Amino acid sequence: MVTVSNIRHIYATITIIVLFGVCHFPNLSAAPHLPAPISWSGTKELAAGSPASALEAVARDTSAAADTSLRFFKIGAINVYLGKSADAAAVLNRVNKGDPVLAPLAMEQMGDAAAASSGGETFALLAYGSALKASGLPSKYRHYIFAKVKAIADLGTPLPDSQPWAAEYKKWHAKQRLFDAAGLEAVCDSLIRAGQLAEADSILEQYLPELDKKEVCLVVNRMFQNRSSDTATLTTKFLISLASQASGCRDFVSAERLLGIARKRPDFTTAVPERKSLLLAANIAFGREQWKKAADLYKKYDAAYGPDSDVLMNAARAYRSLGNAEQASAWYDRHVKNFPSHAKTQEILWLRAWNYEDNGQFKSAAAAYRRVFNATGTRTEEAHIRHALCYYRQQEYDSAIIYLNAFQKKYPQSNYLWSGMFWQGKCYAAKKKTEEAHKVWGSLARLDPTDYYAHRVRQLMKEPDSAGFVLTSVLAVDTPEARARLWLDSISPSQKKKFSAKDSVNMRRGAALLSIARADIAEFFLDDFERNYSNNLLLQYDLATAYALAGSEAHSFSVARRLSWRIPMEHRGAMPVQVQAIMYPPFYSKTVSRHAAEFGVDPLFVTAVMRQESIFDKDIVSPAGARGLMQIMPYTGKDIAAKLNAEYHDDSLFSYSYNIRFGAYYLKFRLDQFKGSHVLALCSYNAGPNNAIKWQEKNKKSEYDLFVEDIGFRETRGYVKKVMGNYWTYKGLVKIPGYRYETSDMEENYPWVIER
Repeated sequence: MVTVSNIRHIYATITIIVLFGVCHFPNLSAAPHLPAPISWSGTKELAAGSPASALEAVARDTSAAADTSLRFFKIGAINVYLGKSADAAAVLNRVNKGDPVLAPLAMEQMGDAAAASSGGETFALLAYGSALKASGLPSKYRHYIFAKVKAIADLGTPLPDSQPWAAEYKKWHAKQRLFDAAGLEAVCDSLIRAGQLAEADSILEQYLPELDKKEVCLVVNRMFQNRSSDTATLTTKFLISLASQASGCRDFVSAERLLGIARKRPDFTTAVPERKSLLLAANIAFGREQWKKAADLYKKYDAAYGPDSDVLMNAARAYRSLGNAEQASAWYDRHVKNFPSHAKTQEILWLRAWNYEDNGQFKSAAAAYRRVFNATGTRTEEAHIRHALCYYRQQEYDSAIIYLNAFQKKYPQSNYLWSGMFWQGKCYAAKKKTEEAHKVWGSLARLDPTDYYAHRVRQLMKEPDSAGFVLTSVLAVDTPEARARLWLDSISPSQKKKFSAKDSVNMRRGAALLSIARADIAEFFLDDFERNYSNNLLLQYDLATAYALAGSEAHSFSVARRLSWRIPMEHRGAMPVQVQAIMYPPFYSKTVSRHAAEFGVDPLFVTAVMRQESIFDKDIVSPAGARGLMQIMPYTGKDIAAKLNAEYHDDSLFSYSYNIRFGAYYLKFRLDQFKGSHVLALCSYNAGPNNAIKWQEKNKKSEYDLFVEDIGFRETRGYVKKVMGNYWTYKGLVKIPGYRYETSDMEENYPWVIER
């Protein structure tokens, strides 16, 4: 139990840490200064999977300011990792008896040690139950321990029903079965076997949306595959439910088969509304790229039920794919007429304006972009830039400048502000007004030094060579760590939110878990600090560095990226290198360097792509199925494996080294294909080689900056700019003394640390 005296002790210790900046990690000069009594000895060794080395590091840490309870907790946790249950229990029990804040964490560790021992299941349940007795535990942490209890209970160990937490666990378990893919599937299986098909259908419809997309698709796939030869037991309505879910998962083959089986049922017309089945059939045909069939079905649906936004848009796209521009235009016109305020109407207007511009009809394009201004949607601000570009292309630079000035005044917080300033400077430069151009560009470069456009203006102001590229250092300031911290604190709001007693406890628990490299569990205690203390920039900086130190690159970068958004615009030009380094961390740098050298590609370019593709999350899966750090599609991975004569399984792409190697190979392949053009290689990486070739041929005579602006897909335009901004930033950072890219094995995951 946390008492008032405990809280006072915590506050006193926090005050000592804040005032004197205590850190106990001798190998780092920039260890995180979380506002909790914390020692980082052994953390990097644990993150690297070396508990024996971690134990030695903790033993060497004899700092007088070390937190004794934390020290025992760390020794106990490390002994659990080493399988030394008795040694672990001895010190963890001392923590449990002497430190109410760390007690639940210690008892969780004791439970883990017991669960791993033969015959220790009953004691493990008692230990987990003791952890659950603590007050104020986040619900995510309680549920995390419940999952451990479930693993033991599933083996047949009886629960101690007399314990208060047992009833809470049973409620959680009953609900959890329906919010877990395997549990939901098991419940539906049981109902189907019992002949309760309506109940199964109802549960599936109700609870599938609670699962994430990946789990939904796994459930639908398994339920169909398990019954591919025995669909007679399923009702027609249930078949359609599965078909709809399969279509939503883009498994159009299964969806079409399920729909076909349902159509043969004598009760099909009474069990399934015609409107629903017709739309499903049209969407399946569209998903399978059966354009003629899809267009005919959408036309039939429209005739029967009237205009629908999705139907009109998909019909137009189907006709466009068939090469029937006249019919496509007619369906787009109907959407504009019937849904004038719909966001998709703005997309139609945008597409028409873009086509005018793409065909060199700049006056018509400018007029069309003005129509986009007045429609609702996400294209409004970008349309202003394209509108001005139409005048730039016609060499009507004064008009372009006027429109860009008006845009900046109307949308001072726009994401396209840098683009507007860049092209305004380009207009001045085209008019030979170099001083005015450099004035605008100088402001842009200072506002956000790492932005793509900031790099471009520095390149242009340095009189670039014929290729248009001069790499210059990022405007970063190399300062001592203490000054970097003072800088962050100085630009934070003066009135900072103070920690409540509960927050102080959560901070200490979260920090303790980070110190034993359990970032995944620390998140349960620290998430609120990211949300509720977002204006405390120094705290966010320390959280980012602490997560990275604990081996969670993805979470570190997630916090750092949000920190970058929160730094006021007027201060970004003076950002210390320490701060930029956590925003542009060279995670996995040794592995990247090794594989980049294997294929002859710049490792900084590989890292720049990785930063954008996966935010350094080695386990990430995109909605389209791309996997891992470099976001490799399984079919691409299989093809690369064959070319490299490497063993391949889809799950291999979650291995960071394997994934980086394949990504480096693929980037080099595309760079060679496009004669070293980073822009075209990135277009190919993001949108496929066919689109890259098309844009290359279409715009090969364009100047560099217009070429980038004329990349045909909005996503790919943004992607190219972000990756090139990343690349140029990394190129600048590695020139700054102290920024390390290549690192030793032990420090591979912590390379942002500044050497002194």
